[in-house]
Amino acid sequence: MNINEHIKLEKEEFVAKITLSKPPLNIFDSEDLIYLQEILKSLNNEENLKLIVIDSNQKVFSAGVNISDHSKDKILRMLGAFHEVFYTMLALSIPTMSLVKSGCFGGGSELALFCDLIIASENACFSHPEIKLGCYPPISLVKLPELVGDKKALELILTGNKVSAYDALDLGMVNYVFKDEEFNQKTQELINSIILNSSSVIKTTLKAYKGIHHSGLKEKLSISEKIYIEELMSLEDAEEGMKSFLEKRLPVWKNK
Repeated sequence: MNINEHIKLEKEEFVAKITLSKPPLNIFDSEDLIYLQEILKSLNNEENLKLIVIDSNQKVFSAGVNISDHSKDKILRMLGAFHEVFYTMLALSIPTMSLVKSGCFGGGSELALFCDLIIASENACFSHPEIKLGCYPPISLVKLPELVGDKKALELILTGNKVSAYDALDLGMVNYVFKDEEFNQKTQELINSIILNSSSVIKTTLKAYKGIHHSGLKEKLSISEKIYIEELMSLEDAEEGMKSFLEKRLPVWKNK
């Protein structure tokens, strides 16, 4: 596995910490996604590991995937790499926890929300602005309804509106919201309460949970990806959305 300076891995006895570290906004490309998937896959083989934590050392958790990687000549590779991250997370026998202390946008929101547990600071916020760029969030189209219900999920995806930390808590998107000055302590207390337990029992429990609640999820992700590639990417407005963003102007929709 090649080293990638944008994604850092630290391991303690029972906890692996993945830190997103690509200034200034943790906007990733296909190579970064492939590396993240490789890290996750390698961690799944560690017998004593009890928790994987995903954090950020930048001013946002992540603003998702580079818009240039959404172009027609790059989309297949990017979307394949992006979805492999989530397929790998789906197959993990170790629980994942995301720590969101600031903004979390687009693919960054999808990564955070796909984790088994989500801890937010009071300054965190989540949004899926893809609709404003002429596309949709393929992962959250599947995952978000599981967290907040069908109607609210569709509203958030169709508007692209931001959700504050406390609204996210009320909606069931996150487990806890901690004040900034208490965040590290409270998060560590939660981590400690998990890793006190048997690794084999944790993994068996997660296997049962995923078998019950995530049955059919991979098939749904495949449908979302197929429509994205075969239909969405052929729309003129999908091209206009990306072009307008790169040119820093409002899109002029043709509605086709």
